[in-house]
Amino acid sequence: MAENSLPTVRVEAQQPRAAPAKPARRVATSRAAPSTRAAPAPQPAAASVGRVETGSSPVQGYLATVSGTGTKTDTPLNQTAQSVSVVSADRVRDQGVTSVMESLRYVPGVFAESGGVDSRNDYVTIRGQSPNVYLDGTRVSNRNGFNEWRLDPYMLERIEVFRGPASVLYGDTSTAGLVNLISKRPQAESHNEVGVSFDNFGRKQTQMDSTGKLTKDGEWLYRFVGLFRDGGTQVDFVPDDRIALSPSLTWRPTANTSWTVLGTYQKDKTGTTNGFLPREGTLVPGPNGYISRNRFAGDPNTDLYQTETGAFSSLFEHEFNDAVKFTQNLRYAHVDGVYRSVYANAFSTDPYLDASRRTVNRYTSAQETAKDNFTMDNNVQLKALTGALSHKVLLGVDYRNVETRGSAGSGFDATPFDLYAPVYTSLPVPTMTAAPDTRQSQTGLYAQDQMRLGPWLATLGVRQDYASTRRTAADDSDRSATTGRASLMYETPFGFNPYATWAQSFNPVYFDGLYGGSTCVGGPCKDQRGETYEVGFKYNPMPGLAINAAIYDTVEKNRLAASNDPSNPFASSQIGQVRIRGAELEVIGKVTPDFDLIASYAYIDAKVERGDYVGNKVEGVPTNQASLWGKYRLSAVGLRDVTVGAGVRYIGKSTEETNTYTIPDYTLFDMMIAYDPGPFRLQINANNIADERYVAACYARGDCYYGVGRTVLGTATYRF
Repeated sequence: MAENSLPTVRVEAQQPRAAPAKPARRVATSRAAPSTRAAPAPQPAAASVGRVETGSSPVQGYLATVSGTGTKTDTPLNQTAQSVSVVSADRVRDQGVTSVMESLRYVPGVFAESGGVDSRNDYVTIRGQSPNVYLDGTRVSNRNGFNEWRLDPYMLERIEVFRGPASVLYGDTSTAGLVNLISKRPQAESHNEVGVSFDNFGRKQTQMDSTGKLTKDGEWLYRFVGLFRDGGTQVDFVPDDRIALSPSLTWRPTANTSWTVLGTYQKDKTGTTNGFLPREGTLVPGPNGYISRNRFAGDPNTDLYQTETGAFSSLFEHEFNDAVKFTQNLRYAHVDGVYRSVYANAFSTDPYLDASRRTVNRYTSAQETAKDNFTMDNNVQLKALTGALSHKVLLGVDYRNVETRGSAGSGFDATPFDLYAPVYTSLPVPTMTAAPDTRQSQTGLYAQDQMRLGPWLATLGVRQDYASTRRTAADDSDRSATTGRASLMYETPFGFNPYATWAQSFNPVYFDGLYGGSTCVGGPCKDQRGETYEVGFKYNPMPGLAINAAIYDTVEKNRLAASNDPSNPFASSQIGQVRIRGAELEVIGKVTPDFDLIASYAYIDAKVERGDYVGNKVEGVPTNQASLWGKYRLSAVGLRDVTVGAGVRYIGKSTEETNTYTIPDYTLFDMMIAYDPGPFRLQINANNIADERYVAACYARGDCYYGVGRTVLGTATYRF
């Protein structure tokens, strides 16, 4: 071969396969590579006999072996050179969680309830920053948004957490990464269940899940998941009601083609659990002691947080042959929201009006919105060989368009309100004025190459984004950015795979003008940019058990922070630059046939490097977090149908922006017992068993937020 000639390229290909007369259940099998391949990748472990796990399939137990979130291809997690954790439906069931943020309590690097009790959205932080939420690979809600579609964990097959910059594949995301929710989809194996659940806050819920074949040959599959809930919260006068219905249909005309359509209707009716309570009386006692955790600071007659969603999703994939695969995921969602709230004026160092330090005045606010959200992701996956180097190339384009219409208003009630012995009187809803319509769009072009040379695995990715906002002439903007990612992993024969990764993030700041306007304090918001270096390892010491660890160094520019302006507490400010260094450890899987374990630890050192408060710790980021959960089936004592579980969660100290006040650390204990003799399953969960009273967050502007008290949940399920 001449010195400057290119190596021969051979594409792995076969003739397209004819559809079988009676196709079995379609599974995403990993096909054998040609004999010239230097070191074939190990096959992912089967979820059960005759079933190979994919990035969207059910997970048997706690340990997933394959995910599509980190690479947008079905890749074994022990070959993914970035931190990805998967929360399975079995784990959601066992831990008795009732929201997505609760399901992340035992995931390393995640502060699951960073704002305490919150009825509005799943406000979590990952590595000290807020992530966006995705559904089946495309954006479903913006971080820290109001009246967004909030999915119920019962409707999900998996909840996946991608830690670190993900912009190279997903566009505008922060250095936190993202939470990717995977819908329950039709299955060929018949499954039907109905259940009820109750808790100590008045929950009365009925749920059902049914799936199977519509035709004997399995060409058509169906699924229907639904729930009805009439519930309450730990805060007086705040309900937790929900209706969620999701029918879906899968068509598999050949073994190479699958098309799933999903419809969703969901209506949530709740209120405001966030009272914006003062620091004195929550973080520290006042002369009257502590304010009750169930204190409602609003107006029972007007308080309402209602979100109604209708959505249609299409998930299509076709394999032309072993070397070429096309995938398209798209979704349209319409969301109507109403948010009426009254909350305490705690936005000062001394908000109390009287000498006895009991009363404050209050703000009133209201907004109504209508949002139309269209997202689409198209990509082609190509497999090829260049000599001894194998490639899995991904080429894609995605698009997102969000249009928001709405009106908003606010007011001020100077009447003293007693936080220790409240008397509720009706307050008028503020007069609302229409806000300018807002249109936000983003288009991204991305390319990724997953390469293998013997035991070496490398991934290179690059993306070009074009983002725009159209609201008023003053707020219109067009932005673009190029982001990249590079990683290298070495695969050992004994299951220990060290890796190193570099990745960038691009996150334009969008506002709809309803709360906080469309600018940051001092002028228009700048795009957030970030960069992370991460080294770690993936280790499988034995089948069914994984140990994952990582250390990272992240720099983030133009980070958003809460405004300290009392006249507009919903406005934002931007920190010049923060640096976040940390370490994570995760142990998950089956230790013995009867014992499952989840253990995690995270250390985060987040400090301001430029701007105001240089050298300070970043607001609301615990330095240390640790958790341990174990589940044991009592087979050894002859009680094979009985399972017990217990967990402990430690959340370390954090601080507010000025580093003047410290939010103390706290430790919470959880437990579970289940009786499952066959078609029936009875389960009781108790979270925060000791009813620990703790403050989850405080802000420099003066307001604090209680965490979740003792929650006892009973569930009965019948499967047929």
